[in-house]
Amino acid sequence: MSLDRKAIGRRTARILLDTGSILLRPDRPFMLSSGWASPAYLDMPRALSLPLARRALLDGAEARILEEVGFDGFDAVAATEQGGIAIGAMLAERFHLPFVTVRRRAQGFGADAHIEGALRPGARTLLVSDVTTDGRSKAGYSRALARAGAEVTTIFVLFKWGIFDRVVTDIADIGASLFALATWEDVLPEAEARGTWPPATLAELRRYLADPFAWSAAHGGLPAPV
Repeated sequence: MSLDRKAIGRRTARILLDTGSILLRPDRPFMLSSGWASPAYLDMPRALSLPLARRALLDGAEARILEEVGFDGFDAVAATEQGGIAIGAMLAERFHLPFVTVRRRAQGFGADAHIEGALRPGARTLLVSDVTTDGRSKAGYSRALARAGAEVTTIFVLFKWGIFDRVVTDIADIGASLFALATWEDVLPEAEARGTWPPATLAELRRYLADPFAWSAAHGGLPAPV
């Protein structure tokens, strides 16, 4: 049975909550790899480690990708080295397409030094990862693929924070679009309805989402996009 975008987003939120993959710690903020301080952390490998959750996430990912890109919209799947390899490899298998990994730092020499695997020049490549915060690292991975001769117009992630303007500017600058299975807009109604977190903790998460820059700066993280 097909699901629309909103239904997929809410189902993804339920999966993340059911599997304990969303960690909230306002009193001891997480320092995300992007440099932001956050009261929340997404543990996507935990969700992917559980068979029923993994299958549901893959089903949702396949449906959304085909909706956004089409059945003949890409020739290869590339995964970011941090968080993208498992989901990228499984999606490449589903789509019967070549699969490569993109490294943040070069592992060799030449234009394809950031790429592990065989990538045909000119291949229309779908870049896959688990989570994105501000989009800067995804833009960097896309540029590495472009230097290797790939064409990257679409980036897919399981979860997009959706609260940082940078996710629009950096991704748009490279001529790509980014979409996700779910954002915080999907998670909050589900968490509130089931009483997942104490009211004070949920209120602190809402304060963070309303002004992540101020919250990050007040807790030792980046104060603004750089």
